[in-house]
Formats: sequence, C-alpha cells, structure tokens
Amino acid sequence: MAKEITKKTVVKKTVIKKAIAKEAVVKKAVVEKAAPVIVKYYDKNIKVSPRKLRLLANSIKAISPVKVIPQLALTNTKSARILTRAIKNIVSVAKNNYNLLPESLKFNSILVDEGQKIKRMDKSHGSHFARGIIIKRHSRLTLIIQGQTK
Repeated sequence: MAKEITKKTVVKKTVIKKAIAKEAVVKKAVVEKAAPVIVKYYDKNIKVSPRKLRLLANSIKAISPVKVIPQLALTNTKSARILTRAIKNIVSVAKNNYNLLPESLKFNSILVDEGQKIKRMDKSHGSHFARGIIIKRHSRLTLIIQGQTK
C-alpha cells in the first residue's frame, strides 16, 4: 500500500524548503557583518589637572583617532602631549593585537576623572591663601575606541 502523493503534500514541502532557505540567507548576512571590536586604554596617575585634560578631550571626541594625532601635535600644552601618547598607544594596540583597520577606528568614549591629590604647605602664603595649602591634582584617563577587523 503505497501512499499517494497529493498536490497538497508537495506544496507544503516546497514552502517549508523556501522558508528554511530564507532563514539561512538571513543568518549568513548577520554573520558577515562583524560586530565592532572595543579596545580600552587606562592611565590612572597623570600629573595634570583633570579640568585641563577635559578641555582638550571634549574637543576631540567627534574626530577619528588617526586624524586627531596631527591636530594634537600642533597644540602646545602638556595635556595635548599626554593625549597624543595615549592615542598613539591605543591605535597601535588595536592595529597589532586586534587586527583592526586604523581608518575604521572611532572614539566610543573619553573619560577624564579625578585622581589623587597631593597637598603641600606653603609658608609664604600663610593664612592669606587657602590656609597656605597648595593642592596638586592628578587625573585618570580612560579611552575606549571601536573599529572593524581586517
């Protein structure tokens, strides 16, 4: 007793095969588009005031890290030299260790927080200036960039 193949069963099988083929195409498209890789840089004891570092950090957030380096080279401040060193470091790490394209890199976030404070007594000011206490401020810098692999 062989089962008779009717028109209904043939139609159902072809519809199921087409649906499975569409899902496979969608999965391949998702796999081909790789998620961006995130690279972090952290320096917790920078001898510059957080306010001075934030002024420069906020101005470069929207620009690509590779394009920022020549602009920072023309800025004659200590915070520019610190940021240049940090950005060069993170770009080289992303390129060599994570195989990211330097052109695809962009800043995810730049965070400048307060670090330690060193307090010194200054006898020459005495009680005239903040009880003669001089505060040396330090910063903590966190750079997070993302990019696409090669």
